Amino acid sequence: TADFALAIPSIVFGAAGTAGQRCTSTRRVIVHESRYEQLAAELTSVFKQIKIGDPLSPQTLMGPLIDQAAVDQYCKAIAQIKKSNAKILYGGEVIERPGHFVEPTLVYATPDLEIVQEETFAPILYVFPFCTLRDAIAHNNNVSQGLSSSLFTGALQSAELFLSVSGSDCGIANINVGTSGAEIGGAFGG
Repeated sequence: TADFALAIPSIVFGAAGTAGQRCTSTRRVIVHESRYEQLAAELTSVFKQIKIGDPLSPQTLMGPLIDQAAVDQYCKAIAQIKKSNAKILYGGEVIERPGHFVEPTLVYATPDLEIVQEETFAPILYVFPFCTLRDAIAHNNNVSQGLSSSLFTGALQSAELFLSVSGSDCGIANINVGTSGAEIGGAFGG
């Protein structure tokens, strides 16, 4: 029941807005199997349009990674993705120019892959389908990290389940707001 016009900008900003270098960056998108193909296609289209460059320029959505070690970590994650049964839908390359620039990367993956369980602190977004909301919540909760989460839905019962004790096990659980940036107005701890 997600409104993609609302979800996609939040997903893209959360994944690429700070080049994935924020503790609340969007790392995984768990989408209902009936809408997976549509979301993957729309995210791929948007990822291709992301302006990468000087973070002080108003036209730039994604700036550089912090240093060469971060680029190396990105490359290590990309190599691990390529060795797995995941599929890179877009990106996966270092941009050859001064600075530490990489492409935002969209990956079809399964939730059980080891790389999906890790924090890379780079603009890598894993997308995978689910069948039931309870499955999606289980995938959401099946990582050792869990600072911020979000559910995009038009169904009040789904939102209530996600926010309940049976729902997201993250420190921050959002409804129809992205994972990155929503914490600014509230109490926040690591």
